[in-house]
Amino acid sequence: MTFESMEGQRRDTSDSIIAKFGASIEKAEQNAATKTTDPAMRKLMGARMALEYAVLATAREKNMATEMVATALKGATVVQQAAMLKEGSAALGRAYKVEPEVLANVFAGRLNDVEMPKGLGSTPEIDKMVDTCRSLVTSIIKDEYPSRGRFEAGGRSDSFIALKSEGIVEPAKTELAARLAFVESSIDAAVGKGAINQVNADMLKERIEAQVFQPRPPQSLQYSKEFTSFFEQRGKGIRIDAMKEVRGVTQSLTVQEIATKLKMMIPSTSRLDRPSDHRAHKPMER
Repeated sequence: MTFESMEGQRRDTSDSIIAKFGASIEKAEQNAATKTTDPAMRKLMGARMALEYAVLATAREKNMATEMVATALKGATVVQQAAMLKEGSAALGRAYKVEPEVLANVFAGRLNDVEMPKGLGSTPEIDKMVDTCRSLVTSIIKDEYPSRGRFEAGGRSDSFIALKSEGIVEPAKTELAARLAFVESSIDAAVGKGAINQVNADMLKERIEAQVFQPRPPQSLQYSKEFTSFFEQRGKGIRIDAMKEVRGVTQSLTVQEIATKLKMMIPSTSRLDRPSDHRAHKPMER
């Protein structure tokens, strides 16, 4: 699998989940109304049922490990697709108060079979994902640099991915969080399938996180000493903020419960005792 094909599958899966959620939320809330008369609980139960449906229905559309078919979007015009995604995204955001793309990517990571590195090695796809995330971190810090030292409402102390009242999260932050959620969930899914053991999975997560949030700008870019110093300090803060919130989603009870049902639909494809799992390959370098 190339990085481009992995990205295509990631987007297709995420779009399918969002579209299916939007299409099923009204019916799910109607079903929840038969179980409770409390309006808030009805919305909560409906959102939970709609999300489970969207994830499991998307999983059922998998033809094979490396091919996703987003039926919710098949046959629709470009305008219709955009409308479906817009409606689904709005509904998902209202229900869970986080960026819909981030939540959808948590499940996209579990639905797509991403190759795991062997030993202390890496893969071209993971290397490219790290590079992309590193660029997003740099972009976020560059945007914040002109207003450094100021503490204004709506500033950097806000939630990294939680939707505000106006429903806006910086695009770069959304994309970074979505990609991090995808990678973390891909690794968790690989553990469940026996493609990597838990110890190696934890080490891999730590290596990827450390590389994404390296406390210095990319060596290929030339910046002033002032910016470099700001980058080092701000980068640490972004790492703490982003990972705390991303893991709050990936490790949430709702995600874990749906992931358990999802695991029953996706059989184990590899075993932990494969000799290749223990061979040392080229360490990841950045």
